[in-house]
Amino acid sequence: LHLGYAPPAASVRAPRDCARRRMPPGPGKKRKAGRGVDGGAVGNTSADEAGRGGPAKKAAKASEPAAPPKSETGAPGGGAAKPPVAAAAKGKVEFRAPDAAEVFEISRTQNLYKSNLFRLQIEELVREVAPKKSQSHIETFLRNFKAVIEGLAPRKIPENFAEEFPQLRFHEQQPFPFEFAAPRRIDVVGSMLLGTGSGNEPTVDLAVEMPSASFQSKDYLNFRYLNKRTAYVGEMHRQLAALCEAAPAGVLMSGVEVDVAPVLGDVFRQCTTLRVREAQSGGAFMVRLLPVYAADLFPVAKMAPDRNLVRAVIPPGASASASPPPTALYNSCVLEDCRMRAHLELLHNALQRTPALKDAILLLKRWASARSFMPRRSGSYFFIPISGFCLSIVAAHAAQTSNVAPSSQTSSFQLFKLALSVFANTEWSNQKLVFGKSGGTPLTPEEIKMSGAHFYDTDGMYNFFWRLGSFIDEIRWEAARALRTLDARADPFEAVFGQQGASPALMWDLAVRTAPLGAAALCPASTPGKAPKIGAPQLGFSGAEPADAPEAMALASCLAKLLAEGLGDRCTRSAARLIAGGPDGAVSVIVGFQLDSVNLERGLDRGPSAESPEAPRFRELWGAERSELRRFKDGSVLECAVWAKPPPGRSVESKRQPAVVTQIVLHLLKRHFPQVAAGADLISGAMGFVTNLGERERRLWLAFEAFRGHLCQLSSLPLTIKDVHPVDASFSYTELAARNAPVAADGIQRTLHDTVVEFESSARWPDDPAAAQKVAGAMLLQMKEELQSDLGIEADVTHGILDVRYPEFVFRIRVFHEQELRFVAHRVTNFATPPSSAVLPSVEDIDRLRDVWWRPRVRSALHSTVLQRPALAGAVRLCQRWLGSQLLGGYQEFVEHLVAAAFLTPAPFEAPTSPQVGLCRMCWLLDIFDWEHEPFVVDFDGKLAEEERMAIRRSFERSRSDASSASPFWIASRFDPHAILLQCPPATVALWLRRRARHALSICHRRLLGLGAAASAGGPVGWDALFALDTSVFDVVVRLRRMDEEQAVASAEGTPRKKGLKNERLRAAVAREAVQNLVSKLRSHLSSVCLVFHDADCRVIALKWRPSAFFPQHHNILMGAIPHTMIPQDKGQPPLCVPNVLYLTCVVSSLAEGLALDLTVMGARGAVHGA
Repeated sequence: LHLGYAPPAASVRAPRDCARRRMPPGPGKKRKAGRGVDGGAVGNTSADEAGRGGPAKKAAKASEPAAPPKSETGAPGGGAAKPPVAAAAKGKVEFRAPDAAEVFEISRTQNLYKSNLFRLQIEELVREVAPKKSQSHIETFLRNFKAVIEGLAPRKIPENFAEEFPQLRFHEQQPFPFEFAAPRRIDVVGSMLLGTGSGNEPTVDLAVEMPSASFQSKDYLNFRYLNKRTAYVGEMHRQLAALCEAAPAGVLMSGVEVDVAPVLGDVFRQCTTLRVREAQSGGAFMVRLLPVYAADLFPVAKMAPDRNLVRAVIPPGASASASPPPTALYNSCVLEDCRMRAHLELLHNALQRTPALKDAILLLKRWASARSFMPRRSGSYFFIPISGFCLSIVAAHAAQTSNVAPSSQTSSFQLFKLALSVFANTEWSNQKLVFGKSGGTPLTPEEIKMSGAHFYDTDGMYNFFWRLGSFIDEIRWEAARALRTLDARADPFEAVFGQQGASPALMWDLAVRTAPLGAAALCPASTPGKAPKIGAPQLGFSGAEPADAPEAMALASCLAKLLAEGLGDRCTRSAARLIAGGPDGAVSVIVGFQLDSVNLERGLDRGPSAESPEAPRFRELWGAERSELRRFKDGSVLECAVWAKPPPGRSVESKRQPAVVTQIVLHLLKRHFPQVAAGADLISGAMGFVTNLGERERRLWLAFEAFRGHLCQLSSLPLTIKDVHPVDASFSYTELAARNAPVAADGIQRTLHDTVVEFESSARWPDDPAAAQKVAGAMLLQMKEELQSDLGIEADVTHGILDVRYPEFVFRIRVFHEQELRFVAHRVTNFATPPSSAVLPSVEDIDRLRDVWWRPRVRSALHSTVLQRPALAGAVRLCQRWLGSQLLGGYQEFVEHLVAAAFLTPAPFEAPTSPQVGLCRMCWLLDIFDWEHEPFVVDFDGKLAEEERMAIRRSFERSRSDASSASPFWIASRFDPHAILLQCPPATVALWLRRRARHALSICHRRLLGLGAAASAGGPVGWDALFALDTSVFDVVVRLRRMDEEQAVASAEGTPRKKGLKNERLRAAVAREAVQNLVSKLRSHLSSVCLVFHDADCRVIALKWRPSAFFPQHHNILMGAIPHTMIPQDKGQPPLCVPNVLYLTCVVSSLAEGLALDLTVMGARGAVHGA
């Protein structure tokens, strides 16, 4: 084969990591990619597209034994060599040199797509989202419907439109009568004719031209046109609904659902919708009737961006203002309706000139849908007011102004990147674009005030982006990120086109959601220049918005700018979105922030000096109640804002003692947005903002460094100490609750922390393990004697361990040397020696290797990562709490590996900067990662070579083929290349755990949207559903009595405080120990028939029967300790035995007597009470 050609089809296999790893469509239902349309000049792209990497999966299938896939130009295999020619005489296969077209395709694949797999995925995605070519049923319906709409009866509508159509909304500034008549002209516009629609349900946009005689010459002023347009929609809806109700079965309008819907959320711009079900036409689709007016009805020059078309009503005797502000947004809103046909012709000509543009538009729409930019048809969702038509215009502009030749060989992917470049490389704040003209034009100061984004039609009158405003910054940022990903990654498909960005919960550390706004939130302001200012005018936020900016646009921009300025260097990025689905079509504004975890807890914000010009602005921002002058040691006198630092060591943020970030946001909202602050919801995760790196752990490290120095300076040992390794989770700031050490004679309560002392390699160590342990014990005795005699440090020696007491901590020492576990480590940690090639070491040897070698190295790597990314520590603790709430406590290393991977390899996201985002990322990984076919590799220090990764993959494939893996979670690292040392949840609960992770991510998503019980609570209670336990998966649930320290204090009333508190704490400790003993007994006695789940913070013990243990077995099983029931068989056959569930349940109840409140057998009619 020629260099660069694809190998024969039988040997082509797509890498599993690319083809089978799937990204989620976001919380909620899984959706498959479908077909639909964007809705034309003012339409919206309906629907969720694409499911979990469908194109990637199909591309992988296409690359297995089958015909080579076709390229965009129709060449097999994307430029692969033509089929070989067989020589009949010799029976050999001959290959000829590639022709020019094949060389071109090979070069395109290498330079543009970078890999054959990515090209296959792109081509499969285009085929998946493209609309069906055969839509004869839609064409038949439209031909017949034309006569129906042309037959609408004329009618004179009274002046009071609101009374005539109470379900619609009108401005009603200057009411005028309106003559309704059938449309003068009907045209199909939008993406149906262009073939650029995408979505599950096709949508057809019909531009119905209202008769010019129904309008007056100046109806474009003061919303009169929009009022009459809405009245026209209401009358069409009324007559068409009557026709549908009266239509007998079998006729055209029978069963058609007629309704009205806003265009891009604007309730003052409605359209009539007809939903045709599958029974009537063979395929469901929607028709939208968009009222338009003739292009020559109103003078276009009067609607230029610098003109004012909303005149204020001047009271008698008052003087008119000298120069009313321009209403650029309202002007484009009115001008939009007369250019739908012209824009359709514009796009049609662009598609004729560049055929690949159609697929580029489909790719651009899929990219926007994956980032929740596109509005949907129903439900609550995040969106940005951008339509599929705007994306199509950007793609057409990129194709026309680029240097790409408009030929059939032009790649759609190349055009897609050019369209992203238009978004990413344009300085929208000070530049404007004109369709068909390359490069941006600088904006004048007057033009900057007209709109937040300027992209004009060819004549410079109509602004395509008049709705976007400040939302263009979010689009620009995402476009730049997509371009970076395409250039940097070999397989960027899921990162660019996957549904990973569907939920902002995966990215935002802090979010502020407003209450639902008024009905006119997305409509241009009805009183431009006189609307109440949002925020402090002195800060300049309000004046930066257009005079007629819609309320939602202005509020989103001002909120984002104000809070970002107040947070300062604590905020790394801000983004604004809209939330649809409120009452009566109302929308809410949500502003999200990504924070810098290093600066979150700073309690003093230094401002400018008192004499600087910036000082008045600083005082205006914070107000007299927060701004104050302070003198510092260097003699400077600065304006400062001081915040109360919450107490350290807390695990949950409270309303009484909010975090510094919460104080800043609440203060700014109350000062500058008092009306918004009353109904705003501050969302900062389940635990809020708490300290990531605790002060107690910092003291622990200081004591550990002193402890390490004391050990290393011991001189009486025969061997030199190589290093002292930390083992305990407290050393990486990830421990939920420290263990208490045995109380010494002084009565001081200390915490216990494990360490490992590693001696230098020496041939003096005995080969016999028992003798080596005795030598290690002698070493510990010698260490104790020297510590006590020379340094005065108390220590206690027991079998194999040495406890060294410091004032606040106790360090427990175990001894490790290389000769002890050399053979075991060679079998378990050697990349070149897969464990399946020989018998694994014993369980005791693996546990020993895990305790003295693996855990110390993982702990050190995790500690260095936490110091670089402090939020990782808080994320691990939060994830442990969540996993413990699901009765899966005890898998701390499993959580640490997952969270570390989310921070170290965050693609396709940025690295998390808060614990709540870390929790969402871990749940996302649990849900979407292909655990069955892919190894999960955690590279703690970035030292894994490519050869080592390939060795890990081979080990994974061997373990899956041998079915030797006890858990579906196969997680490897440089310290554990064969996934033997890391303990993961068992296979019995793996699928259930992934469902719970998906449920948790859905709760976080709904919390941002303001849905469900979380919205009504408005506080920590709203997150209870996140930690709720689903007991349906268990078979027996035992609820335990709760005896924590708070209840212990309450029960100690009436006794001396100190004595009662001490006694009750001892009782609580005894109760915890009793529960642990109960769990240990259940696991030791019933491990053969069930799994026992428990968490220290969750007062529940749950049992899950092992299905394999209840298969009928031979009566020899009676030799065990589990009681069985004998099942008689036919004559001559020995009886079979099954475990006696009733007896086992009674045993559990009796063991839990005194500790349990009740025992419930799940699925049974009643509960068995064991306490």
